[in-house]
Amino acid sequence: MTVTPRGPRSADAILAATREVLTEIGYRGLTVEAVAARAKVGKATIYRWWSGKEELAVDALAAVFEAEEIPDVGDSRRELRRAVQMTMDNYTGHAFDLALPALASDCATDPTLLEHLRARFLRRKREFVAAALHRAADRGDLPSDVDTDLVQDVWAGTIVYRRVISGGALDAQLVESLLDLVLRDGGAAAPRLPDPPSPR
Repeated sequence: MTVTPRGPRSADAILAATREVLTEIGYRGLTVEAVAARAKVGKATIYRWWSGKEELAVDALAAVFEAEEIPDVGDSRRELRRAVQMTMDNYTGHAFDLALPALASDCATDPTLLEHLRARFLRRKREFVAAALHRAADRGDLPSDVDTDLVQDVWAGTIVYRRVISGGALDAQLVESLLDLVLRDGGAAAPRLPDPPSPR
């Protein structure tokens, strides 16, 4: 687990410097030396609190990764629109754009980094979105057995694919289309848990 440096100013300076370097040259070019020079601290200070550039990059991006509770406003579409927009905003921030492909590649061979990424980025946000999806189900706008993980995977996967691979539009129309996938016809098209096998 990452430990906060001795003072919040040191932490803020190091993490801000990391985001600046990521924005300028991407994750592949990120080095502890470059961050130390930008933050005006010694490398030893960084290594005292982070094991290397992987944890440093994850923590720097997590500091600006949006994960907030979605208010209950009594309107499923409005609440879920906020959820999709939050996902889009997170995956299209400039520093995150540059770092994501290389981070994903490293995660494929580094289970510790993958777990750190999940813990710092995903869990709390997914819990907030799942709560909004369950409220929609309680209102009858989604099936009671809606698979909240699958819904979020579909949303995030579409956004990341368009951003990294296809270059498709990431706009208000996409947000509404992603909502229609789960809310059309009162939620009948929403991803559901698989039906249990029929008894023999």
